[in-house]
Amino acid sequence: MAIFSGARAFYAITFGQFVSLVGSGMTRFGLSIWVLRETGDTTAYSVLLFFAVLPVGLGSIFTGTLIDRWNRRKVMLIGNTVASLSTLVAALLFFGGALEIWHLFIVLAVNGLANAFVMPSMEASVPLLMGKEQLGRAAGLSQMSMSLEIIISPALAGLLIASTGLGFIFIVDFVTFGASVLALALSVIPQPAPDPESERRSLAGEFMFGLRYIAERPPFVYLMVFVTITMFLMPGIGYALSTPLALSIADERAAGLILSSFGVGAMLSGVLLATWGGPKRRMNGMLVGLALAGASSIVIGLRESVPLVAVGVFFIGVTFMFMFGLNRVIWHVKAAPEVLGRIFSLRVALGIGAQSLGVLVAGPLAQHVFEPMMVEGGALAGSVGMLIGVGEGRGMALMYIITGLVLIALVVVSTLIRQIRLMEDLLPDQAPTTEPQPAATATDSD
Repeated sequence: MAIFSGARAFYAITFGQFVSLVGSGMTRFGLSIWVLRETGDTTAYSVLLFFAVLPVGLGSIFTGTLIDRWNRRKVMLIGNTVASLSTLVAALLFFGGALEIWHLFIVLAVNGLANAFVMPSMEASVPLLMGKEQLGRAAGLSQMSMSLEIIISPALAGLLIASTGLGFIFIVDFVTFGASVLALALSVIPQPAPDPESERRSLAGEFMFGLRYIAERPPFVYLMVFVTITMFLMPGIGYALSTPLALSIADERAAGLILSSFGVGAMLSGVLLATWGGPKRRMNGMLVGLALAGASSIVIGLRESVPLVAVGVFFIGVTFMFMFGLNRVIWHVKAAPEVLGRIFSLRVALGIGAQSLGVLVAGPLAQHVFEPMMVEGGALAGSVGMLIGVGEGRGMALMYIITGLVLIALVVVSTLIRQIRLMEDLLPDQAPTTEPQPAATATDSD
């Protein structure tokens, strides 16, 4: 029996997904600790992170077309079920004393591919559940749930590992998937009006149609390029350097507090969006947010100061997550509901690809280029070193300063490009049209 529809369905599903995210985050943290303890191999740890993230991006290239064709509620139900079964397999192997590292790579890959269906399906359904005037608050609530997961999951996992071990975390994760499945089972998710032409196109044709839909609207192209560049710079390069830079100026406890300030900032941005909804001209809000993020990145690199770096990381959490929330709302309002699955899948693929590339290049650039230039007697020690200091970590600090300057330059260039600055005026709003839905108390047979 479906008992939730419209906004109530959105709140129920979001809460269910939040509970599931906390469980999944606990498992990821617990597995990372288990791998490091079992092997002491940082390469195995890095590969684990790879399999936890990249399958979502790769899978998203292909899932969008299917999401726009299939029933989105059923896609999310099946995706969550597959993800929970992969966790169950890992738990059974662990309790049987047979869990190996390569098992985890497969489990995380399956989990990531399942999420490549679930995440875009949910994103594409939001405009069909919430009124246009509520989309900003919906984006804020989604960001709050992700930010809370970042803060809560490691803390809970650490407590459980210390008291009960990894096995109980597997059980918690499997149970939390049930909250997501239950919320979906009790909710009605409208479908976009069917496109008669879609039935006559092949899957490849549908994929190309989605690309043409974006290409025929230059503001969409600019927006996608704009966000992809920022993903490469800050969540990519900035994320890769955050832990080593923090450890270069502080011990592990202080470094942990520095990094947790990002989650607190992201949480604040979600609260701000959820209560305010964001500015009416969302692109202006994105540009202001990115400029402040660039300034915060510069602040991080200026001094070897734990409070200063923590403040910079906090404001990056606020401004970047605020910007990403506004970006989500623009797509919800301006893109046709029947192609949102393909659009969000492409966004996920480009975003994760850009972030992965940033992570990939950050380490070698820091180790072989910037750090050597910022040691005593290095190429920049007598110039830039006079301003920000020399020694361990100062090369990474310079990379943060350069990243901040590039972000600010990107804001200036984007402000000068009319198709970006005025994109909300150049693109009409898309009013969702849905198929007739059963009453919220009726049996849901979709």
